[in-house]
Amino acid sequence: MPVPLLTIDLGNSSAKLRLWSAAPGRRAECLARRDEVGELRSELATWLALHHPAHAALSSVASRERSAELRALVEAIVDVHVGPPSSLENRCRSPERVGEDRLFAALGAARLLGRSCIVVDAGTALTVDAVEVAAERASFLGGAIAPGPTLLSDALALGTARLPRVEPRPGAHALGTITEDALRAGIGVGFRGAARALVEGVAHEARLAGAPVVLTGGARAFLLEPQPFVDGELVVEDELVHLGMLAELASTAGGSAR
Repeated sequence: MPVPLLTIDLGNSSAKLRLWSAAPGRRAECLARRDEVGELRSELATWLALHHPAHAALSSVASRERSAELRALVEAIVDVHVGPPSSLENRCRSPERVGEDRLFAALGAARLLGRSCIVVDAGTALTVDAVEVAAERASFLGGAIAPGPTLLSDALALGTARLPRVEPRPGAHALGTITEDALRAGIGVGFRGAARALVEGVAHEARLAGAPVVLTGGARAFLLEPQPFVDGELVVEDELVHLGMLAELASTAGGSAR
């Protein structure tokens, strides 16, 4: 029976563990999930000892202290790949400063589609990145970073004297008839508008106009009700960062996930 592989995405607001079967000849299947950071600390050692993953990959945009803590917990049980993916060319001027989540999402999208694309990750932040695939080689060209819906809501409440903080909701209408709905309109509709403008701008400047858009992230529902990318193909993939880590494990650790 194939030994499972572990991927860990440590973000700004949550940590996600995915345990995948590594059966050859088919796409890996997610066997288990853990999302809460507190749950990770209390259950991680027992959970890993139970499942015995062969290899693990860690993507982190959290603080160095938090990243090191989680890495130490995992490395006590399994070999861990850390750092950016080596199977993705990074063409940015300061490649060492690009977030690992953006790079793994780019690699995941390249492996998923097998062609150039625009990657949209809607979460705490909105990232829109260009990925070029040529001669089976994937390259990260760069992109844009903007606030996500929750950050937009927080900024309006913190930066004004009388505006309340609202919980953003997907599908908000542009015409708000009370202050709370007006705020949700500005956040939700404005977020969709920003995402569309960034996708169009990044695609144009990267010479990838018409390329498919790959959407991921915990706030992706804001870009689906309605979705703003009306001029081309849209692919929604919840596990994009994890698919990128799986691809990296397959190329560097001898894993067999596809």
